[in-house]
Amino acid sequence: MATSNSPIQKILHNRNFRLLWIGQGASLLGDQFELIAAPWLVLKLTHDPLALGFVLALSSIPRALFMLVGGAITDRFSARNVMLISDILRLGLTAIMAFLIFTGTIQTWVLYVFAFLFGLVSGFFNPASSSIVPYIIGKKHLSTGNSLIQGTAQMTSFTGPVLVGGLIALF
Repeated sequence: MATSNSPIQKILHNRNFRLLWIGQGASLLGDQFELIAAPWLVLKLTHDPLALGFVLALSSIPRALFMLVGGAITDRFSARNVMLISDILRLGLTAIMAFLIFTGTIQTWVLYVFAFLFGLVSGFFNPASSSIVPYIIGKKHLSTGNSLIQGTAQMTSFTGPVLVGGLIALF
């Protein structure tokens, strides 16, 4: 059992880190949902592997290209604000997508736009989320903080697809 001298307990006593860790966990879980559900939806709508490849490219290319811009923006402005704005935009995109799916009005071109915009916004989010941890907990606890964040990322990459698969099977 962890004692009060535990490095993990020390950083979890930091309110800002705790909020970041919980928020990152939720955001990473959402990313896993998008990673599994979007390709499944493309194949369900089109039955076309080429359309699937196109959606994946439309998501990946802007993410890769805009990570450079996102890094520069994060260096110039608050990483916290970049993360918050990015996550709010991603939440909005996901809410719109969910509405279109549940109303039965989703179309393939919307998936292309969604994939591009989600990748674009992720290109800003990823550099901001990587750079904020040292500012919150300092160098002394950086390895512990990074370990906790990365451990959570690994856990969501395992649990996310299981949850998505269950939800897809349910609905």
